[in-house]
Amino acid sequence: MIEYTGERITKVEAERREALRLARGRRGGDDCVYIFELNARYDLDGRTRRNVARLINHSCAPNCRADTIRGHIWIIARREIAAGEELTFDYGFAFKEWRQHPCRCGSARCAGFIVNAGQRWLLRRIPRAERAAAQRASRGL
Repeated sequence: MIEYTGERITKVEAERREALRLARGRRGGDDCVYIFELNARYDLDGRTRRNVARLINHSCAPNCRADTIRGHIWIIARREIAAGEELTFDYGFAFKEWRQHPCRCGSARCAGFIVNAGQRWLLRRIPRAERAAAQRASRGL
């Protein structure tokens, strides 16, 4: 469907940019994540106006998936998508960062946090009160 484009950067540079993103968020700025893992050595920073794929939102019940093919990231439809339907894919963040990424996708299967589908079961081991506190903290309440 569409290629997720951007600047190819090293893992060290990706970590540096992640620290800047978190600092921006603490100051009330844009803290959206646009860095995509390419392989063991490189990531792709999609924070560029030319990368319209960066605007595709996360969903716990996505209609697209992201595939890396020969060093390029493609967003591919998982099923027929109706005209006007929002494109979504699972961002697949690691469980260890669950508090940093609350989910508001609205899906009936929403896990509450943007966590890799294969690791979502781990969220059920966290007490409900702790998950609720993390959700409130993400909203600044």
